[in-house]
Amino acid sequence: MYYDTCRSGKRIQELRKAHEMTQAQLAEALSISLDHLRKIEGGQRGCSVDLLITLAAAFDVSLDFLVLGRGGSVTAARDKLQTLIDELTALKEGL
Repeated sequence: MYYDTCRSGKRIQELRKAHEMTQAQLAEALSISLDHLRKIEGGQRGCSVDLLITLAAAFDVSLDFLVLGRGGSVTAARDKLQTLIDELTALKEGL
C-alpha cells in the first residue's frame, strides 16, 4: 500500500465537485495557487501532510480516505456509531 497521487487527486476532485466548488474556489480556500491544485487533482503532484489535514477537515473525511481511499466521511462514521450506541442502549433497557 502506498500514496498514489493520481487516485488521491481524483478523490480530491470528486470531493470538490460534490461540494459544488470550482478549482479556483478550493485553491483560494486552501491558500494555494490554481496551478498547484490542478497538478494535485491531475495526480502530477502530491499534497503535504498539512494540506491533506486541511482538506480532510474541509471535506469532513479521514486522512485514510484522502491518502489510501479507505474509510470515508467522518460524519457518516459518527452517525453509524451513534445508531449502534442507541440500539445497544435500547437492548440493555429491554433486558
